[in-house]
Amino acid sequence: MALLSGQKYVKEALEEFPQQCLGIITYSLELLEPQPLGSNLPVYLLRSNLFRALDKHNTKKPILAIKAPSPNPWVEDGHERGCVLFLPFQDPANIGAAIRSGAAFGVNSVVLLSEAAHPFHPKSLRASGTSVFRVKMRNGPSISELFLKGLPLLVLDPRGKDISNYTFPDSFGLLAGLEGPGIPDRLRGAQFLSIPIDRKIESLNAALAVGIALYQWRIVQLRAEA
Repeated sequence: MALLSGQKYVKEALEEFPQQCLGIITYSLELLEPQPLGSNLPVYLLRSNLFRALDKHNTKKPILAIKAPSPNPWVEDGHERGCVLFLPFQDPANIGAAIRSGAAFGVNSVVLLSEAAHPFHPKSLRASGTSVFRVKMRNGPSISELFLKGLPLLVLDPRGKDISNYTFPDSFGLLAGLEGPGIPDRLRGAQFLSIPIDRKIESLNAALAVGIALYQWRIVQLRAEA
């Protein structure tokens, strides 16, 4: 199980993903909003000091207990179209933000590499919200062991080709490096893409770079469909 906080996120989960909801945690029954029709979730009333210990983001609003299933292993499928997003980020906030971007731009699936923080960590959920239920998540290998048989791998790296002039294939994997270490040497044969930024700035935040790359891919898609 995991805890989802934030009034907007809790409401979205109750309305759109009731099958993932297990219970509502609060310190005051007066804070409860009318639940969706037919909802029979249990309500856990805690002393205020215990609730504050669970309310990591100090929302002072009811918290939702949700299911946090373990993703199935990822297996390369030669028939899948679109983008498979590979995430090695160790910062939970980066994982959550990248999952949110993946859901927003319609990736085929999100593959969490073994280095990645847990997608249901409180900081991950704070960034992703209900997007964690809107993407197909899979568990993958270590970034140092990542090997694709037929799917082209596009790697975000400051030394790569300008992404704004790149023609994306119909199917591909997208990978950003680990915060700090970057890309392992064994992946140097992949197609490297860069996001043009001011030369005084060495690099972008990893999750931000993923969001920009997915936006660029989506723009190319929309132009092709027009």
